[in-house]
Amino acid sequence: MDSNSSSSLKLVELTDAEHTLILMTRSMGLNEIFHTMMLNKVFPKELQNRYDHIMNIINLHYQKSYEIHVIKSMIEFISINPAYNHMFQQQSVNEMIQKYQNDRFAEFNGACELYLKPYTDECVVCKKELKVVFSHRPKTVLSLTRNYKALIATCSCDACGVEIFPNFYTKNKMKFITNESIKNDRFIYLNGNQIFDQNLLLDFDHHLVKNTLSFDGYTQAYNSRIAIVREREDKSFMSTIVDNCETTILNGKVLQMTWLIINIAKFTFMTTKHNVVAVPMSVRDIKECNDYFLAAKLDLYKHFVGFWTQHQRFTKACDPVTCSKVFVVDGHQKANRLICQYKNVFDDTIPEFGLVQMGCLYSPLRKAPNVDHRFCQHHQPSILSSATVHLIDQDHKEIHLDKEALIEYIDKDGRYDDNLCNVFRSGIGCSSKISSYGFLATFLNCSVIVGFTEQPCSEGMRRVLHHILTISRYGPLPTAMCYDCACTLKLFVEKHFGSDNLKSTEFTEFLTSLTMAIDRFHVKNHKRHMCKTIMRPDDPSHKDIYNSINTQVAEQMFSYMSKFKNSFRGYSYPKSTIFFTMLFHLKNCMTTGISSFEQGV
Repeated sequence: MDSNSSSSLKLVELTDAEHTLILMTRSMGLNEIFHTMMLNKVFPKELQNRYDHIMNIINLHYQKSYEIHVIKSMIEFISINPAYNHMFQQQSVNEMIQKYQNDRFAEFNGACELYLKPYTDECVVCKKELKVVFSHRPKTVLSLTRNYKALIATCSCDACGVEIFPNFYTKNKMKFITNESIKNDRFIYLNGNQIFDQNLLLDFDHHLVKNTLSFDGYTQAYNSRIAIVREREDKSFMSTIVDNCETTILNGKVLQMTWLIINIAKFTFMTTKHNVVAVPMSVRDIKECNDYFLAAKLDLYKHFVGFWTQHQRFTKACDPVTCSKVFVVDGHQKANRLICQYKNVFDDTIPEFGLVQMGCLYSPLRKAPNVDHRFCQHHQPSILSSATVHLIDQDHKEIHLDKEALIEYIDKDGRYDDNLCNVFRSGIGCSSKISSYGFLATFLNCSVIVGFTEQPCSEGMRRVLHHILTISRYGPLPTAMCYDCACTLKLFVEKHFGSDNLKSTEFTEFLTSLTMAIDRFHVKNHKRHMCKTIMRPDDPSHKDIYNSINTQVAEQMFSYMSKFKNSFRGYSYPKSTIFFTMLFHLKNCMTTGISSFEQGV
């Protein structure tokens, strides 16, 4: 070593603490020492073999082979020396940041517990690498147990008009969620000032499906819980707020829209090969969201039916012998809600039926000047002209067709004769009824729901067949079914098949060979001779197809769904259809034992 280099060196005198620290790090790495002391704080002194546990954890994590005397000596040496013990005290970084935010409010801007970066920093169009820029305005993260501040970052490609966020990207004033942007992501941010912890949304999923909890009920419970947690952690918190609506942390409507949109994306990525989903720009814009739901509902229903009618290929819970052997149809009237009383709304999506009167699904307007509160915004008498009212009045067509099928069971006055049969379904509805008739639903015998139809009008036979044929258009149904009024349905098909009201085509041909039976719960109430013979599920003519089949699955599921009746009534069309689709999808996921986060199943 020359004189110049030696003259540049300076001797530094080490303190005893510094010298001891160097000696300690020769025995164990500094990070290993730190985690050893953390574990020492976690395990109580009274725990047997605590040093063995600490040694095993450290060796397992760091792939080392420290002996117990090394671990024990290090802990004891540090613990009995206050200076060293203080050096390895664990401090909560989050608490430090929160204290900084509270004590230095004017200075903390930018200092948060969480920083969410874009899900990719590569332009989705031109693949150019983009610069990540954090916003200056913090958002509030809503987690299961507390709220805290976060900053989000974006990156933009001016040439392509693309801006990328943590969970979506925008282009041409449209928003898109990708399978990559939400797959296994812990946080969900769509817009506004709130970020949702995925665990919170997952928690709501389970409360909804398992406990039939509404959005409002969950919101109230969440806000109350957060206030109590804050009070316990910070006694000064309650002195700064008043327990009223102005202190609401979680907004029920924002939760509802966020949950619906995220579940639409998850549903699409699970049931299709799509990797991008367009969603509304704002979850707070009710009109935009309703327009989006209206445009998306048919495709979502197609995917729902096509996916769940073939669930036997991926189910983890069904009996392979009986899975999807029989389908069960029934109507659930406890999910009724206020609807527009305009009835001349027809469906022509199945040509074999011609026009089927379905009624209006929209909700009536609230009372106001120059508003008829019996009707929705589309069917106000003041805006309907004779040209807009359909020329065909079918108010009594459905019941007329039903009566033709049951002609031998109609008395001289044109009424159903209970002495001949006391169970029937009429296509006519009560003219004074202002609520819907709930919905028709079809289940497979393994409790998986494969289709549903909201019912503004009553449960006539053509509407039941329309419901069944709509499902069979999008997915395969078994060759045997149960229905609480299968006798009337069978007579209806025999009477009208081949007519203009039920045309014979390759698509409808399966109705003539479809095995029909009344479920075991309702069959005991039927009096017809056919109901006591060929319509019984255990009749020899069915060749044991209903053996070991739960024909009462619809009644059992409706008992569960009846708990949602207050929630169902709070929905208006078309959001009601989207909610049913997502709820039934989550229920099916739990029934079959698969995760709703799976993609491309």
